[in-house]
Amino acid sequence: MYKRFPRNNGFTLLELMIVLVIIGLLAGIIGPNLFKNLEKSEKTTAKSQIDALTKAIDQYRLDNGSFPDNGCGLNALLTAPSGAN
Repeated sequence: MYKRFPRNNGFTLLELMIVLVIIGLLAGIIGPNLFKNLEKSEKTTAKSQIDALTKAIDQYRLDNGSFPDNGCGLNALLTAPSGAN
């Protein structure tokens, strides 16, 4: 009436170690490439933001005849000067 289950239902230690080694190798190969692409995208984002700021400053100069002074800071690019239309 009482049945015993066979003991070979699980994985052996060797099989588990092989799987862990394979996962470690995959992580070692994929991880550095992933971080390299992340760094590359951050550089691209920074360059595009600097380019947008440069264009905004140039547009300010075209609209107002001069670059914003140091006292205004970046606020000069966001708000219109007192004499502007």
